[in-house]
Amino acid sequence: MFSPGALIVFAILLILSAIAHQLPLFLLSLTLLGAAGLSRLWERYCLVGLEYRRRFSTDRAAFGEMIDLEIEIVNRKLLPLAWLEIEDEIPRELPPARGTIFHSHKATRSLISSLLALRPYERVRRHYPLPCTVRGEHVFGPVCLRTGDLFGAVSRELTDERTDILIVYPRVVPLTVLGLPAHHPLGDQRLRSWLFEDPNRPAGVRDYHPGDSLRRIHWPASARTQRLQVRIFEPTTRHTIALFLNLKSTPGDWWGLEYDPDVLELTITTAASVGVWAIEQGYAVGLWTNGMHRLGRLHVALAPGRAPDQRDRLLEALGRLQPIPVRPFEQTLAQDSRHLPYGTTIVAISAVLTPPIAAALRALRHRGYPVTLITTGRQPVTAALDGIVIRRVGPPDAWRTVTELVPAVG
Repeated sequence: MFSPGALIVFAILLILSAIAHQLPLFLLSLTLLGAAGLSRLWERYCLVGLEYRRRFSTDRAAFGEMIDLEIEIVNRKLLPLAWLEIEDEIPRELPPARGTIFHSHKATRSLISSLLALRPYERVRRHYPLPCTVRGEHVFGPVCLRTGDLFGAVSRELTDERTDILIVYPRVVPLTVLGLPAHHPLGDQRLRSWLFEDPNRPAGVRDYHPGDSLRRIHWPASARTQRLQVRIFEPTTRHTIALFLNLKSTPGDWWGLEYDPDVLELTITTAASVGVWAIEQGYAVGLWTNGMHRLGRLHVALAPGRAPDQRDRLLEALGRLQPIPVRPFEQTLAQDSRHLPYGTTIVAISAVLTPPIAAALRALRHRGYPVTLITTGRQPVTAALDGIVIRRVGPPDAWRTVTELVPAVG
């Protein structure tokens, strides 16, 4: 509004009015010149020392949890801001419970809009309750900050490209709801014992019994007692459950871009529920999928483990999954099962069952692995899978609100 030419005009009027002793014109010229100077001052320094931060009460949230999104704005300078307009970009599918929300021009994005004034060195915090009702890896940001002078004559804009990530875990349902017995591995075949002895944890010696391995004979103890003695070790659990998750949620070619959101979420919810139950039972649980994470590798896998953080690692791996598979599920079954220890229980979770997938499952069964297939699709399984237990959960449309998933035996 106040161009350099206008400033020259105001200065000339000020000088002429002073020479002609025209007080009204002198005061008007002085006012306009002062307003122009203040506008130039605000234009130059309004964005200096302005800080913007967003924080989550937790950046890893359980499905359905209500968390707090905190927005903090700090004006670290003597110059006040008469107005500051904020437009923070958020996922459209995860709006806060209150606040002024507008749709962005981007298809999947919305904007949290705020308008406020800041005194010198003032800090303002605003809180937005955020219901975590959509699984996924959600990106918040960038943010656009717009401010200017008191008169609205000039304005400046700053875009902060920094983003923050919120991961919402999948929904977890108690495994008893899925109908899988609590004291039985997930198929119809279990090992004679999943209690083994750890050779790194000696517990003593005992008398030799026919059938004991000669490698376990403790020769110094045998010499002292004049009887053959064998080493014994502390028992430890070594049973492993391998979850194989198929991200393909609709019939057709695996590389299609279409997907069924309800079927996909039921499939991931089932995998999360089985995995959490198994970890709580003391099993070593691993995960392999044909999906990918945002900006990640084209292969999502979690090595088997029973460490205290394995539950969170499993839920995070499932929570971050994108909806589209990146390779055929039968390829995942064949390649990622090569190094599984013998006796591992394989739980395949899939919405579709194609002939190649069925062949891969039969091959695993023939290699001696107990195999269970849990189907989550809209169509029943018709393929013959001799020796493989089949369970069906659903319906897919009720995955979000259902309190009990009753499986049908395939």
